[in-house]
Amino acid sequence: MNKDLRNGLTADEQPVASKLDSLAEDMQLSSAFQWELENQLMDAAKKKTRPSPGWRTKVTPTLGWTILALFAVISLNWIVRSLVPTQPSTPVETTVPELSFADQVRQGDICAGPLALAHGFAVFLTNQDKTGFMMLDQQKTIGELRSFAWSPDGRHLAIVGNTTGRGNIYLMDSAGNQLQPVLSDSALGYLRDAAWSRDGRQILMWSSQIENNSVVFLVNADGTSLVEKRLDVLIFGTPQFAPDNASIIYYGAKSFSSDGLYQARVDGSRARMINNLVENDTGFAWSPDGPRLAYVEMDRGLGEARLVVEDIVTGSRVVIASLPIPKGSGSSIPESANLSWSSDGKYLIFDFGRGATDRAVYLAYADGAGLVKLADSAHAPAISADGRCLAYISNKQVFLMDLNSTLLTPPAETPLLLADLPVGRAIADFRLDKLQWRPGVSP
Repeated sequence: MNKDLRNGLTADEQPVASKLDSLAEDMQLSSAFQWELENQLMDAAKKKTRPSPGWRTKVTPTLGWTILALFAVISLNWIVRSLVPTQPSTPVETTVPELSFADQVRQGDICAGPLALAHGFAVFLTNQDKTGFMMLDQQKTIGELRSFAWSPDGRHLAIVGNTTGRGNIYLMDSAGNQLQPVLSDSALGYLRDAAWSRDGRQILMWSSQIENNSVVFLVNADGTSLVEKRLDVLIFGTPQFAPDNASIIYYGAKSFSSDGLYQARVDGSRARMINNLVENDTGFAWSPDGPRLAYVEMDRGLGEARLVVEDIVTGSRVVIASLPIPKGSGSSIPESANLSWSSDGKYLIFDFGRGATDRAVYLAYADGAGLVKLADSAHAPAISADGRCLAYISNKQVFLMDLNSTLLTPPAETPLLLADLPVGRAIADFRLDKLQWRPGVSP
């Protein structure tokens, strides 16, 4: 509406004029329509000079135009809304902060179940939130604790101890309670270690004081039926049951010569050599599915250590990784130790080196895809049942590493410090240190 026309209106008509202007802008009316509207208003203004009609006559034209304009605005608005497609409402996403590796471990979301540790002639279990270790058998019922072994189902922990050279084996539950004797103050001499049969019914032991390392003992898990088995090959390390429970494999030698990896049936038949290049008592392990045997052979002639996976049934073997043996090592050749498989059989871990400070922990993929160094100056590696956590000892501390972030490259994340290595009962060689997660526990 032009300014002159608006100024010519009375005060009571000004609000209506403003409303019409606003409606015209909202509707974006054409100039012709606005011109016609103004002419109508001008005619109405001219009639004001004539004799004033009644109030109804004055209000009716203005009210009519106002109603018409409002109706037009409402109609246009409805048409526009009907033509524009309705956009679906976007749901509001609630971002849940991702828990850190440390928080997941502390809360038990991953790496569930206790971690057992043998150190300094004592055995320990982690506390519930994995911030420290609890010493088992604080009353020294079992004596000097040599080692331990989890049962296959994870329900029991067999603890090997000795009192004045007489061996003891006790069972504890997974929480470190309910001490139960299997062998107490036996006449078996100094027991070195123990291993469970695959079905969890028997425990295999060996003593360093009976028959010059040529005898193993079998006992039922309830302590009954102790049986002595004589072997024709000396034992240098704890035997492991084969998947069929009918034979054992171990690192040994004939008359302190011809050392290597041997297999012997528990019925007393002669032992056969599997590989004469195996030189370490914990450098071999059976795969979770049974038929594959992994071991590290030390080839001094070629100057390399090779991680081999052999199918015992077919005899086929594959080298999946290798490490150089430093020249000039002589008798101080590096050791391969604590070899074990992940529960899914996809990779293996082990430590390799001479002393505690120059050892390193490695991960090798079972399909030969690669070898990854995980930690320097480290030993006694152990994989959790869910495959998420690698535990190891380094610089008198126990660390946890997130294996999900490892892949084929060295880990970028800083490992989680679980706790300082607890004080044992006496100083022992670091080679006796052992870590093992409770088996069969995953979230």
